[in-house]
This record gives sequence, C-alpha cells and structure tokens, in this order.
Amino acid sequence: MLQQNLELYKKIYDMFDEGSIITDKKGAIITVNRAFTETTGYSFDEVRGKNPNILNSGKHDPAFYIDMWAQIHADGYWEGEIWNRRKNGEIYPEWLKISSVKNNQGEVTHYIGVFSDITTRKKDAENLRLFARVFDSSSEGIMITDTGGNIISVNPAFTSTTGYTKKEIIGKKPNILQSGRQSPEFYIDMWTSIHATGSWEGEIWNRRKDGEVYPEWLSINAVKNEQGQITNYVGVFTDITERKRAEEHLKYLAHYDTLTGLPNRLHFHEKLSEAITAAEQSDQFFIVAVIFLDLDRFKLINDTLGHSVGDRVLKQVAQRLQGCVDGNDLIARLAGDEFTIMLTDIKHRFEVVEVLEKMTKRISEPFILQGQEYFISLSMGISLYPDHGISPEELIKNADSAMYLAKESGNEYKFYSEEIDLANERIVTLKNGLHRAIEQGQLRIYYQPQVDVESKRIVGLEALIRWAHPELGMISPADFIPIAEESGLIIPIGEWMLKEVCRQYGIWKEQGIAPQTVSINLSVRQFRDPDLVQKIKNTLRKTEMDPSCLELEITESISMHNMEEIIGALNAIRELNIKVSVDDFGTGHSSLSYLMQLPVDTLKIDKSFIKNLPSSDNVSIVRAIIDMAHALELKVTAEGVENEEELQFLKEHSCDKVQGYLFSRPVEGSEIEKMLAVQST
Repeated sequence: MLQQNLELYKKIYDMFDEGSIITDKKGAIITVNRAFTETTGYSFDEVRGKNPNILNSGKHDPAFYIDMWAQIHADGYWEGEIWNRRKNGEIYPEWLKISSVKNNQGEVTHYIGVFSDITTRKKDAENLRLFARVFDSSSEGIMITDTGGNIISVNPAFTSTTGYTKKEIIGKKPNILQSGRQSPEFYIDMWTSIHATGSWEGEIWNRRKDGEVYPEWLSINAVKNEQGQITNYVGVFTDITERKRAEEHLKYLAHYDTLTGLPNRLHFHEKLSEAITAAEQSDQFFIVAVIFLDLDRFKLINDTLGHSVGDRVLKQVAQRLQGCVDGNDLIARLAGDEFTIMLTDIKHRFEVVEVLEKMTKRISEPFILQGQEYFISLSMGISLYPDHGISPEELIKNADSAMYLAKESGNEYKFYSEEIDLANERIVTLKNGLHRAIEQGQLRIYYQPQVDVESKRIVGLEALIRWAHPELGMISPADFIPIAEESGLIIPIGEWMLKEVCRQYGIWKEQGIAPQTVSINLSVRQFRDPDLVQKIKNTLRKTEMDPSCLELEITESISMHNMEEIIGALNAIRELNIKVSVDDFGTGHSSLSYLMQLPVDTLKIDKSFIKNLPSSDNVSIVRAIIDMAHALELKVTAEGVENEEELQFLKEHSCDKVQGYLFSRPVEGSEIEKMLAVQST
C-alpha cells in the first residue's frame, strides 16, 4: 500500500506545471519533477545527488545566498526572484519558493524548492516599460479612451499640442477639443468607418485649450480583446499647422470649394463685383447674367446612398457644368447642391438660354452610382444686369428667388420677372393673415405619439401646429413657419402654443391618461427673445404644468446661430427641470461639435435615415448615431417609423423611443385623447 501511494504521488508530482526539486538536509538532490527537466534541461539522472548550485547563474553575489539561507533557517521558508542557468548555458529568471521539511522532533530532514520560469512575464514587463517610453517620448499626440468615450490616458505630446494637462483631460470626452468646423456628417462618417472597419484616418480641425483652432492628421483605431469585443479606442495625431500655413493653400481654402475645386461664395462675389464694374465702365453695352442653380432630387441620393456618394455626384456636376461655359465665365459652389454661374460679355438674352439648355442636357445624362443609373435635373433662376439689379447682392438674391419659383412650378429655369413679385404677394398675404390667426382661432394643435420601443406604449407626444386659413384652406407649416420666423410672429405663436399645450396636458393629467412628456418645437427666433425664460415660467405657473413633463425641441437650424445665447437660454430652461431635445439630427444643419456643448437630453434621428431600414445604406449611420448618443448619455428618438422592419431594427440597436405612421399620423387632441384613454384601461 505504501508503495502504491508513493507511485501515485510521484505521478501527481510529475503533473505539476511548476518545477520542483527535493534535497536532503545537506542539499543533495533526491528527486525532481518533469517540469524541472523541461525548464532546466537537466534530466533526473544528471542532477541526482548534486547540489542545486549547479543551476547558479553567477548574477547574484554571495550575500544574496547568505541572506536566503539565513531566512530559511530562521523561518523555514523563502520566496523571491532569482536568476538561474539552464543546461545549455542560457540564463533565465524564475520565481522560487524554498521550504524546509522537519520530522516530529523538529529536525530538518529535507528542503523543497518550487519554481516558475518567469521569462515571458519579465519580457512582457520590459515590453510594457518600452512601450511606455515610446508612448511618453512619441512626437505624435496619443489619446486612449474607454468604450464610453472617456479619456483614460494621454502622452506628453498630447499635452504640449492641446495645452491641456493630464489632470485636466482625464475623464473628459474628446469633444472638448472640437472646433466646430466639421459637419455632423463628418463625425457620422468617421464613426461609421470605425464601426465597420475598426479604424479611421483623416484630417480634422480641433481647438487648443487657449481657443486656437488648428489642423491635425488623426488616426483612430478600435482595440479589441481576445473575444473580439472593443475595449478601447486609440487616437494618434500630428499637428499639421505649419503645413497648412503655406500661403497658396490658405489662399485656396479662402477662395475655393475644397470638394469640387470651384470658386466659393466669397470668390464669386468678388468676381461678380468686378464684372459689374467693367460693364459700367465699358463703352459698349453688354449683359452680365447670374444663374442660381439647384440640383433636384439630390437629397434622395444623399439619403439612400450616403454623403460620400453625394460628394462624388457634386464633383461630377461641377465637371459637367465647367464644360458648358466659356473661359471668361465663372462657376461657383455656394453650399450643398447650390451653384452660381456668371456669364459675361452677353449681347442678347438668347445667348443665356443657349447656355441653360446646354447645362440642362449635360446634367440630364445618367450618373452611374454603385452600378446603377441615377438621373438629376436642374432648377435654375436667372437675373440680368442691369435689368434685375446693379449690385452683386441684388443679382444673386433675385436669381435665387427665380430659382425657387422654377422649382415650385416644375420648370427647368425662370428669369426673374413680375412672377416673382406675385409669389411674394402670397407671402405678404400669409404674413398679414398670421397676425389674425391667433385672435380668430385659426391655429390648430395636432399631436403625434412617441412610443417606447420595448413596451410599445405611448410615453410622449410631439405637439405640431397647423393653420386652418378660412380662404386658402389648411396651410402647411413649411409655408407659414418661415414667414413667422422672419416677421417675428413666431414669438406670439409660440407663446400661444405653449399655453395651449400645457392647458391640454393638465386636462389629460386630471383624467389620469397623460403620457410622461409632451414636446414643443422652439425656434431660433424664440431664443433671441430676452423674455423667453420668464414667459415659460409664467406659463408653467398659470397652467400648473409640471416642468418635468415638458420637453422643448431645438430646431435643426439652431447650430447656425449665436451659440452663447443658445447655451445660456438652454441652461436656464433646464434649471426649470424642463427636458431639451435636438430635432432632425443628421440632416446636415445641426453641428455635432455644437451638440457636445448643448445641455440636451435627447437626439431625434431624422426620418430620412430611418426609411427602409434595415435594407437601406443608412444602417451604419443610424447605428453610429445611437451609439454616439448613448456614449454621451443621451436618449434617442427615431422619427418617421412606418413599418415593423424599421421598428425591429431600432429595437435591436437599443433606440429608446420612436414616432411615425406605424403608430399614428399627427392627429387632433380629441383623437389622441381616445388613444390615451384606451391605453390607460
């Protein structure tokens, strides 16, 4: 039995992953295990009866061993790092534990040594120190964040470039560096690339601590663990200010559109002014023509194929237009899909028509995008010097007005004429009617449900205004809201709407059917009202409205206006415990960098991104918006949800709320009341 147990323990002993050696009390080796042989290269027969000092590496002085054995004799145990030598002469580090074994009389009979080869661990530690030195000495700025976008480490080059110390930046989000120069699409495309490929690289403009905006070349990489899950993001950047300061490049940026290479608004304005001056001073009469051009159905391409494809279309359009004019003429890109063209030395109006027809024919040729043909048409408005204006501003404005009339009427082009004045008369009619709309009870409030994705219960309502004109019928908000904005009538209309919505919500609350929140759109013009916050307070007090049940939606144009005023007003509003959301996010008007500054609670994804999910090309964009919003601790509401497939996609990607025709169109208060009553039963 004793022999059997001995054999069993011997097998177990040989199964240990740690090397082991047993000596008698004089230090003669009695036995070693398999791991000892694998680590040192010595077989049992080669070391039997030998002293373990055959493994000594020579890296330790005698005092090291004296102290080791002094502790073993005193405590019966020693543990620490030691360097030994393998049979082949290689010196390696190991973690060694030595224990003495005593008999029943307390006499030492054996010593047991157990060790682990820590070569790999030492190399890892050395590599870590090496990487730390590289990290600290790199001339490129390096920033590491967690998956929530919180900065966890930066190197000295980051500090010297941005001006932020490590203490100031740790725990913050990278948007603290944003300059405001990039559009929402830029960041959406960036994160779409990171989600899709794990990396992104490109030029970006950021802001130093002292407020200076500077260009940098930035690469962002997602770091994944062994399970393929993202654990961190690493950004590496180089300040390219000096390169960008080259005089010719700065001049190009100031006068030319970087996407198409065409002159920009500033350059076009300067050249048009020069052409007008030349026409005034010329002995011969000639016309200067200004063409304001807009692409029809371009938004569809952006929405369905993505902005990168849209950019390629704009480049092709620019090339085609350039082939339709002479060398003395000028084509400029103002913004988006808007172009202006200046024709000089024109003797007769039919010469302008020839150019218009040439451009129409050229643009009507198919665009091959992702293997399919797409067709684009033009809407063009034309103004002529001196008949339609004598200044650049007047000519551009009148050409713009004529273009909108052409787009509305479905014509390819229109010259500025009395028709424009007639169109303006309708605007005046609407403007005058708006003054009486509130007094005469012509305004209506419709509500659209906002539904929780998980429970499919109505948790909120968006209040929307309608105008029932006694003569013109139901007028679209798209027609009268811009007029109300321009005339300032949006302020009294907004006051009336807020009071009416709060009053109605109070009734529903008394009935026990009110949802969690009701939201109202606020315009930029309302933010300019210095009494806005006080008016909101007064309305809440008079209607006894619980402010936590009210949500105010910022219009998409808010990022184009004075941000200090906007942020000040929003902070004051949120101090009242009112929620704030950003409407129509991603449409190209709301700046992402401004979003980072805005004290908001919710992002509403524009319906153009939701349509046809998950089969559309907007899948990555929507996913990126949701991930970005949640990283910023914001709720997400998707607009324009029309079918179960879209709802399921949004549910799978953790969207919080949805609204759209799948649940209900905007309806009058009486219809909403019925829905709420049914839900509460």
